[in-house]
Amino acid sequence: GLVLLLRVRLAVWRNQREDNTIPKIFQETVQRHPDKVALIYEGVDQKWTFRELDEYSNAVGNFLREQGYGPGDVIALFMESRPEFVGLWLGMAKVGVEGALLNFNLRLDALTHCLSVSGAKAIIFGAEMSDALLEVNGILGMKVRRFCTGNWDPSKVAVGTEHLDPLLNAASKYPPPAPLAIGFMGNVFYCRIIY
Repeated sequence: GLVLLLRVRLAVWRNQREDNTIPKIFQETVQRHPDKVALIYEGVDQKWTFRELDEYSNAVGNFLREQGYGPGDVIALFMESRPEFVGLWLGMAKVGVEGALLNFNLRLDALTHCLSVSGAKAIIFGAEMSDALLEVNGILGMKVRRFCTGNWDPSKVAVGTEHLDPLLNAASKYPPPAPLAIGFMGNVFYCRIIY
């Protein structure tokens, strides 16, 4: 146990000293192991390689940057666990956007409260969470931009919600320009996990 703790502390110290970021560390891994499996989604027997995860997160970062999001902005993620969740968070980190990771069990007042305290300018949610978001739509109003990923059904989402998947498919898969220095211990590393 102590050896593991010392290894972790050494790795954190080294990354702080070298001013690494999570996206930079991930990019180094992609270069070393592009075709190695990075994520396994057992629910549907789906596997993502480091290259696929990199391209998806690049599309996320480029899209968000094109929409005007960047360092200092917060976007909430509200979906069940699946590979896209990791890719969305990583894509946000690549352009300096902080992710507010919302527990997918939140409903009504708790969901409204968490969205409010997060300070999110937008929310990306899985289609499976559409009903929960519709329950709080009147309270949220139009101040929070909404993006839905997954099985899109326009009749089950609030007016003004955008289908994220085709927008990401159209976005560049090349690495987005890195934001000015955030550092290893920046807010991108400490995403907001809100229950």
